[in-house]
Amino acid sequence: MTADSRTTTDSRTTFDPATHPFWHGFAPMGFVLGQAGPDDMWVRGEGSWLVDAQGNRCLDARSGIGNMNLGYSREDIAQAMYQQARELPFVCTMRWEQAVPVAVDYARALVDAAPAGITRVRFTHTGSAAVESAVLMARGYQRNVGRRKKRTVVALDGSFHGSTLTAMATGGQRILHRFFGPMPEGFAHVPLPAMASCPRCRDGASTAEATCGSGVLAALRELGPDQLAAVFVEPVKGVSGVPLPDHFLRELREFCTAHGILLVFDEVFTGFGRTGAMFAAELSGVTPDVMCFAKAITAGYAALGAVAVTDEVYGAFDISSTSAFSHASSTDAHPVACAAALAALRAYQEEDVVAQGRAMGVRLAHALSEALSGSPRLGAVRQLGAYVGLDLLDDEGRPAGMPMKRHLEARCRRAGVLIDYTPDTVMLIPPLTTPPQDVGFLAATLAEVVLAFRESDVDESTLRPATLRGHR
Repeated sequence: MTADSRTTTDSRTTFDPATHPFWHGFAPMGFVLGQAGPDDMWVRGEGSWLVDAQGNRCLDARSGIGNMNLGYSREDIAQAMYQQARELPFVCTMRWEQAVPVAVDYARALVDAAPAGITRVRFTHTGSAAVESAVLMARGYQRNVGRRKKRTVVALDGSFHGSTLTAMATGGQRILHRFFGPMPEGFAHVPLPAMASCPRCRDGASTAEATCGSGVLAALRELGPDQLAAVFVEPVKGVSGVPLPDHFLRELREFCTAHGILLVFDEVFTGFGRTGAMFAAELSGVTPDVMCFAKAITAGYAALGAVAVTDEVYGAFDISSTSAFSHASSTDAHPVACAAALAALRAYQEEDVVAQGRAMGVRLAHALSEALSGSPRLGAVRQLGAYVGLDLLDDEGRPAGMPMKRHLEARCRRAGVLIDYTPDTVMLIPPLTTPPQDVGFLAATLAEVVLAFRESDVDESTLRPATLRGHR
C-alpha cells in the first residue's frame, strides 16, 4: 500500500454515549464516542495497514500495541486456527485432562526456540497472567525447596509488568499503585541501573570497580537475600527501547544464583524478534530461570501467554500432591491460540522474519535521521532491532512533553500513520515484515509532521486525554 491508496473522507457520525454498549480501556468513553462513529471503526487489516469502514488506510507503526509482528492478513495463521477450531476448539487443562496435540507440539517448538536451558513451558492467556503465574511459581518454588522465608518479589523502579493486581504490584509504576492500591504485600522495588554514570556503559572500561548495577545489588542486599524469591526485569525496557547493560545482567545473574533467587525475564514485549533477536535474552547471553511471553507469541492473532522455565524450576513441583503448582485458568493452553502460535513461530523461523525486522529497523532509523537532519526538534534517533525510538525536543531544547507527543500522534493519524509514544520517546514498532515502500512512507509522513510542528498549534482540549501511565 502507498499513501495514494488512502481516501480523505471524514466521518460526520459519532456514537451515542447513552446507548453505546462497549466499554473499552484507558480513555474516558465520553471522549472516545464523541470523536468517532461507525465509519471510523477498523474493519480490515492488510499487511502493515489498517482499513476503516470508509476505506481510509493507516500504516500501523505500533503493531497494534506490539502484538502484530507479522502484520495483518496472514492466511497461514488464520487457516491453522480455523482447522483447529473445526477439529477440537477447546480442552481444559487445569485439572486431569490431557492437552491437545497442538499444545504439546507448540510447547516443544517454543522451548526449542528459547535460550539454552529453558526446557518447560506453561501457558496462560495474557502477558499479565504470565507475570502473575511467574510470581506464584517463584514463591512455590522457594517453598518446595525448603526456603519458606523467601517470599518477596523485586522489580526495578518504573517498570511495567502487567495490569492485574499482582502484575501491577510487581511493576514499579507508583502512579498505578496509588490509583488502584492498596497493593498486595511482598513486593519491593530497587533503583534502575545508573547507566549515565557507569564507566563500563560509557566507554567500555572493563576494570571499573563500580558499575551501573552496584546500586541495584546494594539495594537487594539491604532487602535481605534470604527474603527474596525472585527478581523481575525487562532485558530491554519497552517504554524506551533501551537495553539493560550486558554486564549488569551478568552481575544480576551471578547475584541471584549465589543467593538462591530466581531471575525472571519479562519478554512479553521484547519476545519474538522485536529487539533484533528472537528473544532479548540472546542479546546479553544471560539465561534467566523464568521467561514470560505474550503479545507477539501468536503475532496478535489470538490471546496467549506463556511462562517458560528451566528444569531446576520445573523439578521443584509435582514431587507430591502438596507441591504441585495448583494455579491455572480454564482457558490456558487454548487449542486455537496454540495453533496460531505454532503457525506464527514457523513463520518467524522459516521466513527469517527476525532478520527482516532488523533490516526494517535500520532502514527506518536511517530514513528518519536523513529527513530530520538539522532540525532543532531532533534529539536522537535510536534503533534496536525492529524498535526505533525518536527522541524529540521542544522549543527550549528540552525533551518533548506529553501534549506535544499527543498532538503529533493526532496529526500523524490524520496523515495515515499510527504511532505510539511513551514518557520516554516516540515509539515506532511497525510489523517486522513491513516492506521498504511502507517504511519510506512512514518516515516521510512522520518527518513532515515533526518539521511542521509549532508549540502554538497544541490545543489540549482537542487531544486524546492522558492516561494514568502518561501515554497511549
